Amino acid sequence: MRAIYKKEIGSFYRSMMGYLYTAFFLLIAGVYFAAFNLQGGISEFGYVLGNTMIVLLVVIPVLTMRTLGGEQRQRTDQLLYTSPVNISQIVLGKFFAVLTVFTVPLLILTTCPLVLSQFGKISLLQSYSSFLAFFFMGASCIAIGMFISSLTENQIIAAVLTFAVMLLSYLINGIGSLIKGYAVGNIISPFLQWLSLFQRYYDFVDGYFDVTHLVYYVSVVVLFLFLTVQFIKKRFRKRSLYMRCTCALMAVIVVLLNAIAVKIPAKYMKFDTSAFRIYSLSDQTKKVVESLDETVELYLIAPQGKEDEKLTRLLEKYEELGDKIKVTYVDSILSPTFVQSYTSDKVSDNSIIAVGPERSKVIRNSDLFPSNYDYNTGKTTTDFDGEGQITSAIHFVTGENLSHMYMITGHGETELPEQFTALLEKEGVEYDKLNLMTINEVPQNAECLLEYIPVSDITKTEAEVLTKYLENGGKLLLITGISAAEMPNLGEVMSGYGLASIQGLIMEGDGNHCIPSYQNFLLPEIKDSAVTSSFVSKDELLLLPNSHAITVLPDVRSTVDAQEILTTSKSSWLKTDTSDLSYKKGDLTGPFAVGVLASEPVGDDQTRIAWFSSDSLMVDEIDEMVSGNNKNLILNTIGWMTEQDNNIAIRAKNTQAVTLRLTSAQVMQWSIVYLAVIPGIVLAAGIIFCVRRRRRQ
Repeated sequence: MRAIYKKEIGSFYRSMMGYLYTAFFLLIAGVYFAAFNLQGGISEFGYVLGNTMIVLLVVIPVLTMRTLGGEQRQRTDQLLYTSPVNISQIVLGKFFAVLTVFTVPLLILTTCPLVLSQFGKISLLQSYSSFLAFFFMGASCIAIGMFISSLTENQIIAAVLTFAVMLLSYLINGIGSLIKGYAVGNIISPFLQWLSLFQRYYDFVDGYFDVTHLVYYVSVVVLFLFLTVQFIKKRFRKRSLYMRCTCALMAVIVVLLNAIAVKIPAKYMKFDTSAFRIYSLSDQTKKVVESLDETVELYLIAPQGKEDEKLTRLLEKYEELGDKIKVTYVDSILSPTFVQSYTSDKVSDNSIIAVGPERSKVIRNSDLFPSNYDYNTGKTTTDFDGEGQITSAIHFVTGENLSHMYMITGHGETELPEQFTALLEKEGVEYDKLNLMTINEVPQNAECLLEYIPVSDITKTEAEVLTKYLENGGKLLLITGISAAEMPNLGEVMSGYGLASIQGLIMEGDGNHCIPSYQNFLLPEIKDSAVTSSFVSKDELLLLPNSHAITVLPDVRSTVDAQEILTTSKSSWLKTDTSDLSYKKGDLTGPFAVGVLASEPVGDDQTRIAWFSSDSLMVDEIDEMVSGNNKNLILNTIGWMTEQDNNIAIRAKNTQAVTLRLTSAQVMQWSIVYLAVIPGIVLAAGIIFCVRRRRRQ
């Protein structure tokens, strides 16, 4: 086999064919690399290889048309097949020779992800998984091309037939999708899609490493190389019945092998290589599912064959966590009234209904794929919140007691942002409004009160109700802004726990603790606490624009534990006159607290208070500038107050590729390297080698 391999490799590189193929493939890949990755800033290299598939439709037939058909045309086949090397070794030698020629440009292109990694964070595992899948896909195409080449001595016919077969495989997935929905189409479509060589590759590009796809590619290679050997033997030995039986047996073995691979649990065969781990389940989800005592049914509502792959893959992961999760696919066309058992509202396709022993919850497609508007670029992106929504729904339908929060009203309080109320629902926190003037005491089911940016003071009566609630172990989350209104009653309640407000706009003089050019947009120092430990451990940022100061009073009773958790630097100052924001002699200087916690034991319970001093803390645009950390801070605080250890803190995952940042000069530099320099070197090397070889002859 080694002799055959060397002979075939020599035939490619002693002529210009091998060099032309390598240079041509590198040139086409370089065009897409420059357009997508360098100029477009896309970090995923797999799309470059995906777009070169159309090149394979032309190149593979050219590479394989002469492998076996050429031997027949030159009448050297009988001499070759009667040599001491057996036919299997001859076929394998030729196959590996063509595969080597196919692989050479891929090896050169493996430098591209390394180049991209210099200009942004990319998933090298995802990129090189795409290379592996592309390699096996190419090997499958080569095996098919060699089989067709063995059927005819005419190289043109072999090339045309190989091109036709590969084109059909390229289009067959789309054909299958077109006939879905028809009676016969629903039966034929899965079979047609199973025959597609090329569609499987895109799973690897999407960050879903599926070993069953590699098994499929390997089985295609083995099957067609086996058929090639058998057809060659038939030409010399005329054992047609035996050949047909062995070919049929091999086909059955291949089908069974793939059927077995599909049945192996996904945790052994399918892996998440995506940059944002969108197909993985967190430890928190695993703990929630492991703690289930009752079965939870998850119904995916979608027409048959049109289920979203991200959802089906994720639901497959949930099923593998244990027998307490049961996943059912409901055809919205065949069962149009199914959702009416759980909601009277219209439910869009690819939504999920979670059903527990006592309650159910509809997870709408818009919640699974939330859209975000980027105020920096003006573009709308779509995230994937599959795990967060599904795990939250499981927690909701199985939870005995849900957390209940009341928002105090009647003082010009700002409405909570819609995104935050959606997060509260996802956390399993029920939310209502409460006017303290209309009640004598806070409702018994109130696990937490929220006062969100009041513009006027509470009354003395309200202060008495609020104080009584706190003295009995109540919880209060207070978010305030800079206000001209005096608030002595609210101040009296807070002073009872050693906290007071200092009005004025904080300006930050340390560039490491504010946004460039915006000294009032504070990036406070985060101190470790029950609600900030996750930010400290990950060295993440919080952003508090337009904040006033909070001070801890020295004469508070000893049972109260007050803690500053967000503070400015020593270079900050407080402006009461905002007509001139620069530092003036007499301005109070920092550090200032802009976030505090206070607690006090009350029997077996504990009073808990959290106070943050920025009225822009939960504004969507501000929150997005720190990747949602501001809202996470408030959710952590609510979790601390309600003592919910199993709050669902799983956030939506970005599905968009990280945008690379290259200068125009860098784009030009690397474009020249991959569009001109590398293909040019390969082509020049081929010309030099071939010219020298001719001169020697």
